[in-house]
Amino acid sequence: KATGVHVASLAIGELNAIPYKSDPRTIGWVADSVDVARAMGCRVVLLAFFGDGDLRDDAKGTDEVVRRLKEVAPQAEKAGVILGIESWLSAENHMGIIDRVGSQAVQVYYDVCNSTDRGYDILKEIRWLGGKKMICELHAKENGALLGQGNVNFTAVRAALDDIGYSGWVQIEGAVPKDAAMLPSYQANVRFLRRVLG
Repeated sequence: KATGVHVASLAIGELNAIPYKSDPRTIGWVADSVDVARAMGCRVVLLAFFGDGDLRDDAKGTDEVVRRLKEVAPQAEKAGVILGIESWLSAENHMGIIDRVGSQAVQVYYDVCNSTDRGYDILKEIRWLGGKKMICELHAKENGALLGQGNVNFTAVRAALDDIGYSGWVQIEGAVPKDAAMLPSYQANVRFLRRVLG
């Protein structure tokens, strides 16, 4: 508040090393994050499922994540907080988890670079998830390149976002070329995104 910086959302990146699907400590972390987000006036908490927390080909881990999300979802609903799943899964597999949980408080935190790298049709996925109102927030990312200089067509992403009426936050992640400094890279990324997204 003192600086005027707005905190759009929170993330529990530590879930990549200490998985929500298996470590009992994470149950309390996710529950507590709902209260912290509400206190800070944030709408979204990103739950990361990479590294040790990867859900691909892990039916047992996915079942446990669904069970835990079902327990915390009512708390999130009451607080007006969305738990955003970010993973290597396809849009269809994300929706499989969300449908099993059965709560609007669990949605997809969509990363255009992750999904491009996995070979998913991101424009189709954005429109499909957006039609279901299941994208809570987005990552604008490239691995090893500035935004607009990698594999993601951000002009086409903008068109897909317009089609679904998305007007929420888009967070820059990564998008730093090898051996480049972070600050000028992010300044260039912000300029690029503001040109493309307006």
